[in-house]
Order: sequence, then structure tokens, then C-alpha cells
Amino acid sequence: MRYGWLIGVILTSWLAAGRDSYAQCVRIREDVLALGHQTTLKPEAALKKASDLQKRWLACGYPTDSAYVWLLVFRGNQFVLIEQNDSARTTINRALHLGQRNPKADPLLAQAFCLSGYLYSVEGKVDWAKKAFGQALKKAMKWPQSRSWGIQARVNLAYLSSSEGDYEQTIVHAEEGQQWALLIRDNASRALLLREKAYGLYWLRRYDEATTYAQQAIQLAHTVGQTNLGAYYLLLGDIESKRGSFALAVESYKRAASMILKANDEELQATVQINLGFLYYQQKLYGLAIQCNERALALQKNRLIRARILDNLAACYWKTGQFDKALTLYQQGLNSLLSDFTQTDPTENPPAETVRLALRKEALLTLMQDKADTWLDYGIATNSRQRLIHALNTYQKVDQMIDYMRWEHTGQQSKLYWRKKTRGIYERAIETCWRLGNAEQAFRFIEKSRAVMLVDKLNELGARQQLSPQQAQQEESLRTTKASLQKRLSNQQAGTMTYDSLQTALTNAQEQFDNFLKRLEQTSPSYFRYRYDTTTTSLDDLQRYLKAEKASFVSYFEGDNAFYVLGVTADGASLTQKPITAHSREVREFKRLLASTEALNRRSELGRFLTLGYRLYQQVLAPLTLPNGRVIVSSDGEVIPFDVLNRGGSLAEPRYLVNDYAFSYIYSARLLLKERLDSPVFGWSGNNFLGMAPVRFAPALHQATLLGSDEALRSIARQFGASTLLTHQEATRGAFLTQAPACRILQLFTHADADSADREPVIYFADSTLRLSELGDGTLPHTQLAVLTACKTGVGVNQRGEGVFSLARGLASLGVPSVVTTLWGVDSKATYELSRLLFKYLGEGLPKDVALQKAKQDWLRTASRFEQLPNQWAGLILIGDTRPLERASPWRWAAGLILVAGGSWVSSLWARGRRPLG
Repeated sequence: MRYGWLIGVILTSWLAAGRDSYAQCVRIREDVLALGHQTTLKPEAALKKASDLQKRWLACGYPTDSAYVWLLVFRGNQFVLIEQNDSARTTINRALHLGQRNPKADPLLAQAFCLSGYLYSVEGKVDWAKKAFGQALKKAMKWPQSRSWGIQARVNLAYLSSSEGDYEQTIVHAEEGQQWALLIRDNASRALLLREKAYGLYWLRRYDEATTYAQQAIQLAHTVGQTNLGAYYLLLGDIESKRGSFALAVESYKRAASMILKANDEELQATVQINLGFLYYQQKLYGLAIQCNERALALQKNRLIRARILDNLAACYWKTGQFDKALTLYQQGLNSLLSDFTQTDPTENPPAETVRLALRKEALLTLMQDKADTWLDYGIATNSRQRLIHALNTYQKVDQMIDYMRWEHTGQQSKLYWRKKTRGIYERAIETCWRLGNAEQAFRFIEKSRAVMLVDKLNELGARQQLSPQQAQQEESLRTTKASLQKRLSNQQAGTMTYDSLQTALTNAQEQFDNFLKRLEQTSPSYFRYRYDTTTTSLDDLQRYLKAEKASFVSYFEGDNAFYVLGVTADGASLTQKPITAHSREVREFKRLLASTEALNRRSELGRFLTLGYRLYQQVLAPLTLPNGRVIVSSDGEVIPFDVLNRGGSLAEPRYLVNDYAFSYIYSARLLLKERLDSPVFGWSGNNFLGMAPVRFAPALHQATLLGSDEALRSIARQFGASTLLTHQEATRGAFLTQAPACRILQLFTHADADSADREPVIYFADSTLRLSELGDGTLPHTQLAVLTACKTGVGVNQRGEGVFSLARGLASLGVPSVVTTLWGVDSKATYELSRLLFKYLGEGLPKDVALQKAKQDWLRTASRFEQLPNQWAGLILIGDTRPLERASPWRWAAGLILVAGGSWVSSLWARGRRPLG
């Protein structure tokens, strides 16, 4: 018992320590819960407490339940706040791993996914970030108590969308987040979301709307006492600058600068200086602009923003003729923007993979465009061919960037925005080619500027044909499910159980569709080869085609500063440049006269018309010295009928080009030469020709009777073997939708309506109408020729760089390779006779363009003097493929849809605002 006292002391101490440890373990849950209420702790102190609690938790042997998951999420959040991102990632990943195995922890995962998404954003992993934020949304939809994190996910998704240039999607996320923020009265988040929406509208150039939402955001931010109001005034200044309100913009920037200075935010201070410098730049006060940007550069540490400042500085030196200094700064900007690009030589450009992975592609695009423009102006100023070559190389890299950006944009408005933005890039690239005498590269740039959205649509259709029937059915089912859920959701009030349920279902449907596409990338590579095809037709390919077809090719590009004409034959190519102002003025007057029967009936006006037709011939065709025969025209936007241009002659006998050339028109050479997949083989049981002529229409449709249209239809139908004719009350919308998909020859004598930018094109049947959008993908799988006419002019809006969004273009987007349409109203007699003659010559096996030329020539030989006026016969044009119609047997024709309007035919390509004749 010598050491009994010592054992007693040790035992007593051990029991005391055990009691303390036990007490610590008992209290640990209370301590964890209390940590969440200690809102005044700084991140470092909160992190220390959370780390201590985690050690205690593990030491006590507690299970990794929902409380432990919350502790991990809290600890991960503190790591984020002090920018220890690696530790944050490890902690958040652990929380997600445990939380997904514990149903009780499920409501906590909205925050965990949000934090994970933020970390991916910082790392530049945009796709992973978007997926994480999407998961946060799903959890927030499931658990109302997590809605605040759903709102944060929407804020971040809006920001990521704008970072990728998908501004339409930015607005969608901002509006969805607004609904939740209103429900939980989270005005601080509402202010952020309003600002993101204003930002998206700003980039879509909807400046009036952007101003409204920016002002609302500022008002809310003031109400809740946000400390970052400088950012709001900065955006308002940007919007007012774009609106041309320079005084208001300066005032907003000054308020922003004052607020940001108090907040000691150097990055935002730099941004104010950047934008103020841009205002000075716009006013050509380059010295002041340089001072602002140099101050900004001294303040700014962010690599992306430094790149923007260097770009702005370079532009100032570019405009003052200090080209070497400018090019050096552009290269520094690229080094700053792209961490793995370190080339300092201005003749070097970043490789394709670096460009593809860049986060802020719009910033990179602007920098590269400015660098290319500087090389071009440097080459012009010094008459240096080598510097022009450097410009061409840089424009080629910019063009590659544009391809990558196309894949990332989904909304049509976002795509149209980028088509407009890239228009100037292609104009300067074509100018470079013209100065170098490089017609081959000019052809490539013209093609890349032409009908890109239409090409994308047709690529998608081609891709789908690579799928098995089961895959195609699955894809269609997934698309239909998404569309149905979106429509149902739009009719529900946010915050209701039904709304939340539908929103969850829609999110799941989108995830299923994304997973389906990822599987296709592995199992059906040909699908992706079609879907993401960015190749262009080469000049050699086009020349081989022209040699085989015995044709010539003409392409036009109407820029802001010049008008370019590219002529191609089987043996050569030439590129010319013309002043744009005179050309545009003469085209407008030519179309005005062509639209007026009254004007062309006056001798003086007809003389003026013929003079203009001769001048336009001298501008757009004569310099190319093309041989007589077939000519394919790739127009830039609106079409003028080349048939009525003339080589001179008298008033009595004008030398119209229809006598020498068979013209056809295309959206791009790429579409003309694009391999068209064969239609599925199936047996024909009849109904090879479907003709429809309602003649009279339901009173509610308010359409004129088309007397004689049924007789004209029967006259054409006699040229075919088996046929089905539906006239009068049998010519219904339902009959068309039932019969048309199985037929290759579809002809309708009816009315169509597409005279407004706000009204979708419609086709009239005896009982009702059919909207263009109702002719969905796959509706006309075998149609090869569509002849469209309608009874009003001014169809569609001319989207610069894309062409006119019209009834004709709509059918082309469904995969119909040839469309015959009209550019204005045509008398019924001319309508019926030209249609009959066209099919007569098609039946003889002539190419479509030659058949149409001969039909017009026949008309001119037999028509009265009045009927020979150009607006009576020249409005019918062919767009697309010119090959003869197949007629291997009496019932096998490749033909299409003819919509013939009595009294007047409506253009599907003419500009807005034209008046119909008659």
C-alpha cells in the first residue's frame, strides 16, 4: 500500500477528467447549434470554433449525422470567406458525401452545392459550377427552408450565363430568382437579381428596359442598406453611356466612385476609371482616356480586368497611330487574360485549346478583334503586306473563337446579338482579304458570316438522322417532356405546391436530357460531327460544283463602310469593293419603283427604273464578266430580283438579264453544297402528288376568294401520275397535316400571311390557319421543293448577318432544300401561267433555275405590254438547290409545296414596310 495514495490521486484525476470529457460530449450538440447563432464572429474566429467542435465531435465518437454535416458546411463556408479554397473544397466535398447518404441532412445540401458551385467558378470550371448550382436549386425546390440558397444559386447562374455571353439565359435566371425572393421578402437578393437582369438587358442592347431595372435595383439596395451601391451606379452609368446620355453617365460614375472609395474596393475603383476612360475614348479625348486607364491599371489586381484595361489602353494608342505600342499592350492583355499563354511577340496568337477553355470569351473576343483591326490599320498606313498577313492570321483566330461561342449559346436572342456583334469583325476581315487580293479567304469569311443560325439548325436536323429509331424516339420524348413542363409551369403561380413540383420535374427533365446527350457523344460520334459542324465549303469545292453544273457564283457582303462583290467561276475568282452609300440609296429607289404598278406605268418613272437597273448591273455583275447561263446568287439579307437588272436598251426593248441568265439564290454556299441525307426508303402506295386549293375560305378568316385556282391546280396535276386533289371544303388544315408528310409533291393554291415582325407566318386553308411553328421538325421529311406565295408583302425582319426571318427561311430550316417564293404581289393570271410553265419545264427534266427562266421568257413573249412590266413576272425566285426534279417513273417526283395566292403573291424576303400591289 506504499503507493496507494498515488493510485488514488491518479484515479481521482482520471475520474474528474472523464466527468469533464463526458460533459463536453453531452454539450457538443448544443455548442454546434449555438455556433449558428453567433453572427458577429469574424470568419477566422468562427473557423477556429468550428474546427474545435469538429475535433470534439470525432473524439466523442459521435455519428456523422445531419448535425455533423451542418458543422462541415459551416466550416467550409468560413474557409471560402477567408479564401482558403483548397481547404474549403475538401470540407465541402466531405459534407456532400456524408449528406447524400443521410436523408435528414438533405435540406443542408442546397448550401453545400452553392458553395461547391462558387469554388468551381473561382477555378474556372464553368460547366461543373453550373451543375453544382443546378443541384442546389433542386434541393431548394424540395426544401422550402433552403430557398435562400436557391436564390443564391440563381444569382450565380445568372452571372455565369452573362460570363459566357448567354444574356437571354441571364434574364431567365434573374426572373426565376425574383419569384422566390419576393416570396421570402429577401429584398437584398432581389436587388442583386434586378441588377443581373439589367446587366443581361444591357448586353442585349435593350437599354430602356435595362435602365428601368437598374433604377429599381438601386432603390431596393438603398432600402436594405447595401454597402456595395457603387456597383449599381456603375452599371447605371454604363447603360446611360450606351444610350448616349454622357452627362448622366458621368454623374453616375462619380457617385459610384464616391461610394466605392468609402468601401475601399480597389477593383471597383479601377472599373469606374475604366468606364470613365471609355467615355473619353468615345469623345476622342485619348489623352484623358489614357490617364484613366493607367490609374485603373495601378489599382487592379484581377487578371481579367487588367486584360480589359490593357485592351483599352492599346486602343487609345491605336487610334493615335502608335501601332507598335498598341500591339505590345494587346499582347500583355492576352498574357493577363490567359494564364497559360506567355508569348510576348504580337505576331503570335493563342492556340485553339486555350481559346476554347477561356472563361470570359467576350473579353477575349474584343481584345483579339482590336488586335486584328490594329494590324490592319498598321498595314494600310505603312503599305505593308506582311502586316496585312498578320491581320489576316488574327482574324482567322477570332473566327475560331466565334465558333466556340456559338456552341455555348442557346436562346435565339442571344444568338442574334452575337451575329450582330461579329458582323463588323467579318467586314474588316474581308477588307483585309481584298487588300491582299486573297479571294479564297474572303470567300471563307463571307461564308462564315452568312446564315449561321440556319446552318446550326440544319446541322441539328442532320445529326438527328444519325440516331437509331430508339434514340430518336427517346430524344423526341425528352424534348416533348421539357416543352410540356415549361408550358405548364408558365401558367402556375410561383410559390404554390404545384409550381414547386413542376419546377422540380423540369429540372429533372433537363438533367435527363443532358445525360442523354453525354451518352450520345460516346455511342454516336457521327451525331456530334453533324451537330457541331463548323467546317466551311472551300473555294475548290465550290468551283468543282460550278464546273459540273456549268454555272457561276456571285456573293455579296454589305458592310457599314463598303460593299463587296465576290464572283466565282469554275476557272477563277475575283473580289471587288464598292462604296456602300451610293449602292444602298440606289437599291432603295429601285425597290420602291418595282413595288409600284402605277409608277412603272409612267414613262418617266419606267425610264428611271431602267436606268437604276443598268447602274446596279454595272455595280454587282458587270465587273465579274460572268459568262451567260446559270448564276447562283448568295445575297446579304434582302434580295433584289436580278432578272430585271438590264444591260441597257430602249424603253421599248430593255435588255433584261432574264434573257441571258438563269438566276437562283442561296442562303450560303455551305448550305448549297451540304450533303443532304437520303430520306428513309419506303414503299409508295399513292398520294405522290397532293394538291390543295380551298378557293373559298371560312368567313372568320376574312380572305378573298381565289376563283380559278382549282382549275389551275388540275392543269398542273395532269403532268403527274398518281395524285390527290383536295379543293373547296376538302382543303382543310387537318387534311394537309395528315397527307403532306407522306408526299414528295405538295402544291397549295391559297393565301398566306406574314406581313408583320410581330406576327408569325401563317398559311390559310378552307377552315382555319396553320402557323409556321406548327410545321415542326420532321413534318415534311420528303419535301424537296417548296414554292411559297402569299398575299401580303414585307414578310419577316431582316436580321443582319442572318437574312430575313420569313416563311421561306422557315421551311429551309426544316430541311427543305429548294424554295420558290415571291418578292411582291403578282396578278392571278401571271400566277397561274408562270406556275404551269414552271412545272412544264420541270417535267421535261430541266434544272429548277433554268425551268423558271424559261417560264418567264415564255411569259414575256406572249404577254401584253402591261403584263410585261417587271412587277408582273419577276417576283418569282428560286432559293436553294437547283437540280432537276427526279422522275424515274410517273409517280416518283421530288417536288414540294406550292402556295399560290390569287390576286397577289406575298414576298417572303422583301423588307418590312412595303405595300402590297392591287
